[in-house]
Amino acid sequence: MSSSNNFYRYFLNPVMRTLLRSPLHGITSQNIGIVHFTGRKSGRKLSTPLSYTREGNVVRLLSNQNTRWWLNFRGEGVKVDMEIARQRHPGTAVLLEGDSETLREGVRRFIRALPRDAKVYGLKLDAKGDVIEPSLAAIADQLILVEIQLDDQAVE
Repeated sequence: MSSSNNFYRYFLNPVMRTLLRSPLHGITSQNIGIVHFTGRKSGRKLSTPLSYTREGNVVRLLSNQNTRWWLNFRGEGVKVDMEIARQRHPGTAVLLEGDSETLREGVRRFIRALPRDAKVYGLKLDAKGDVIEPSLAAIADQLILVEIQLDDQAVE
């Protein structure tokens, strides 16, 4: 595991989980939430704070192949909870990996909603805030998108 991954796993993620569950969650909970899932090999309950976007009952999480959390979402659809603003929403997560138009469209929608993350992934934006296609084409095969279809009701 790289030192960067250790920094997130042992320092930043615990700090963010604490903040997102505190009365001060409003500072970050508009676009950072906690995804709760079960490890596919270990069977352990895991939770990871991540940037997210939401359109109705669809939540998108973007990452790249340098991280490992998304490996737990391989398969037909994985039951998860997405914690947003201290409310847990059950749903089903679908992993998109490998370059495809579906992945690219999800990335475009994610970045349109959360343009600050474009720089994190090396994506360039035009004057209107849309992804410049050659920058997406250059890295699409390295990107990971998880789309979570939320169930209707939040779990308190």
